[in-house]
Amino acid sequence: MISYEFCGKPVRFTVEIYHDLVPYLGNISEKAFFLDADAAIAAWQKQIDFITSEFGDRLAPRAPSAAPLSYGHLVCLGAPLRYPDDAEPNISPAASSLEEAVAMLRDAQGMDFTKTPIFQTYAELSRRIREAFPDTAPRFAGLGLEGPITSAALFRGQDFYIDIIDDPELCAEYLRLMTDSIIAFRHQSNVFAGAPAVSPNGAGLADDLASMIPPALWDELVIPFWNQYYEGFTTGKSRSLHCEALVPAQLPYLSHAHITHYQPSVSPALTLENIRPGLAPDIPFDWLLYAYHVTEMTDAEIADWMDETLAAGVTNLRTQLGRYTVEAGKLDRIHAWYAAAERYRK
Repeated sequence: MISYEFCGKPVRFTVEIYHDLVPYLGNISEKAFFLDADAAIAAWQKQIDFITSEFGDRLAPRAPSAAPLSYGHLVCLGAPLRYPDDAEPNISPAASSLEEAVAMLRDAQGMDFTKTPIFQTYAELSRRIREAFPDTAPRFAGLGLEGPITSAALFRGQDFYIDIIDDPELCAEYLRLMTDSIIAFRHQSNVFAGAPAVSPNGAGLADDLASMIPPALWDELVIPFWNQYYEGFTTGKSRSLHCEALVPAQLPYLSHAHITHYQPSVSPALTLENIRPGLAPDIPFDWLLYAYHVTEMTDAEIADWMDETLAAGVTNLRTQLGRYTVEAGKLDRIHAWYAAAERYRK
């Protein structure tokens, strides 16, 4: 494994493979990728062959699994799921009022998520894919979840943001119930996959729609439920957070949830200049060169971006490779990324 360093500190240059590359290389629809095990298996093999041939030891292929559905937990609860032919699956709100959302979650307390149709579908897809790739595919994967705020907003719809003004007390109860449900889903999924229900090491949280909550309401409507989430997921101290579209005024609140690593990803309001003053000094963050930016940059611009990012104290630099990169004939930009990283090879 190649090691890199900057000013004596180890640094990482990460290229993430976005899952839309798999059906593209397999010449199958997104719908088939999510529902057809045979088509998905063939597409995963093509991805493995393509990445290995193109990048050799520089970049590991993405490990095969059932296609990632971030809304799996909400579908189990009753959110309607749609499978477009050539786009990722998406859901619609399940509750027409805050009161109905609360009632649905109360009724769902104690439910066996593993008996729901979507869970059974993913169990079979995971079994088939693991059978084809026994050394790399997990026993159960793909059926995901969102964080408390994102889950609450998607399940209720955009009126959730009116609810928090009209009835903050009932919203807090709704968020507590939603977080309890998320935790129960994760416990059951972990056990089904052969892992401990509660991780002894740490937990990650993805909750992009928390960015829609005004900073003044975070201590009331965000932080308590993030802490509830982490406490239900792990007994460890590691708490990573992925939350896009934050603004500087929201950053100080991350320490209230004892975050140990922050991933801003696509957050246009945050810059290398304004992110560190808002974060507690003990919270490291990574920095993403957006997939739709790296493809339009020159070799010199990629190298300059790396230099500026490292100089700002970031030790994990990321970019992404997906369908667009290959379709647009821009793979040379990923090779340029690796070439620029070579300047920091240990």
